Amino acid sequence: MRSLRLSLTASILAFLSCLLLLTWLLFSLLAFKTAANDLYSQKGEHARMLLATFVSQLPDKIPSYPDGMIDSNSPAAIFAQKLAEEVSFIRLTLLDVNDKPVFTVGKEGTDVFQPFSGSAHIREGGSISADGAAILRVNQVVRNGTVVGNAGLVLSLSAEKARLERSHKLFMAYFAIDFILLLGFGSFILSRIVVTPISRLLSATEKITGGHYGQQIRVSGSAEIARLAESFNDMSSTLFQKDQEVTGHVAALEKANSDLRQAREETLRTEKMASVGLLAAGMAHEIGTPLASIMGYAELVAGEPLDNCTIQDYARRISNDCGRIDRIVRGLLDYSRPRNTIVEPCNIQELVMSTIEMLSQQGAFKGVRITTSCDECWLDACVDPHQLQQVLINLILNSRDAVPTEGKILIRLKGVVNASGFGQPEGIRIEVLDNGSGISEEHLGRIFDPFFTTKPPGKGTGLGLAISARIIEGFGGKIAVRSKLGTGTCFSIWLPAVVRQGSAS
Repeated sequence: MRSLRLSLTASILAFLSCLLLLTWLLFSLLAFKTAANDLYSQKGEHARMLLATFVSQLPDKIPSYPDGMIDSNSPAAIFAQKLAEEVSFIRLTLLDVNDKPVFTVGKEGTDVFQPFSGSAHIREGGSISADGAAILRVNQVVRNGTVVGNAGLVLSLSAEKARLERSHKLFMAYFAIDFILLLGFGSFILSRIVVTPISRLLSATEKITGGHYGQQIRVSGSAEIARLAESFNDMSSTLFQKDQEVTGHVAALEKANSDLRQAREETLRTEKMASVGLLAAGMAHEIGTPLASIMGYAELVAGEPLDNCTIQDYARRISNDCGRIDRIVRGLLDYSRPRNTIVEPCNIQELVMSTIEMLSQQGAFKGVRITTSCDECWLDACVDPHQLQQVLINLILNSRDAVPTEGKILIRLKGVVNASGFGQPEGIRIEVLDNGSGISEEHLGRIFDPFFTTKPPGKGTGLGLAISARIIEGFGGKIAVRSKLGTGTCFSIWLPAVVRQGSAS
């Protein structure tokens, strides 16, 4: 979720507004303080001059209270009466040498001791009252170098305060108008030189994000904005070129991929045709020999008078060769169209033992010693017992054909355990080892190809191991071979194991 942010215009205008307000506050404080000081200084100077004029008109001898007072017809008294007619006049008082009033004139309701009331020590000079409503002025009356009294004058500051208030309101109105004009003009200038160019850059950037490369913009404004726009245009052009290059590379890769697919299909077709040719050649080779025998015996039967014994011998030979052809054809069918496999849990050890028991009864295994070696572990797998037995029979018969007289065949069962198997086998390995003549290294790579055999002609069809490999792969297993000439051969079958119920307890 995006956090709420102000726009660039609002942010800059807010900053300008704060800056203007701060400037106004500082300026107003300075201006009003200076104006007030100037007005109060002028008022104080006016009070000093008025008080000095009053003191200069006093008689040479200042009377003392209560013996005498200033005569109301004296020039000083007349001046004070005229002074009292001013709007700002509040009180004028003359004290004798004992700080007793000997003359005073002022507005009703005011203290006759002003400006001396509340002052512990009377000093010559001027000041502003505690409430800021009046200015106080005190002058000493000196005769022959001796202070004979004090004269004090109080003038109101209401006119000055009203003047300051009017100035304040006028300044506020001026500031409001100036603030609005500055913000409006600043907003217009800001929009022209900053906001509008940046908005164009943002719009073009969003188009590029959407995949529309090659955007070019023209903006007005400062040199930095212009350089930013130029850099953006260069970047956009580069992206457009790179996009074109990538598009070209992708098109080239797609064409190459299409060519590879076509080549692969051609290769597969070629391999299929080669496999078909190999199968055809194998079948022609394997079937050709018994067919030649059949044709030869048939010609003998048709061309010469034969006794019954000879005819029976020829018929037997023809029947044997026809059976051989039938076996070849059936083996080829089993290889090309494997039967449906119905798997079930099977004890591999019991299956191996039953297979050995069945084969050991045949006379072909006389003189051949068959032994077994089995791990003490659960050796169950999901297989078709009949098909797996067919594979075992084929491997054992191959070993029998390879071993010499008094040969040895070992069938070894192992449970293959992985690192995380907790002692349970993940697979079962069946090994059929013999001490026969072995298989050359050049033939090992083709040992599971159909119609490939190392046996003499007429001794094998070359389909047994190919069918066995198809059966084991159908169980989800693997079959491999390793051999060394003159030492023997080992066929290894790996099958996925099945854990018996209750084996984990």
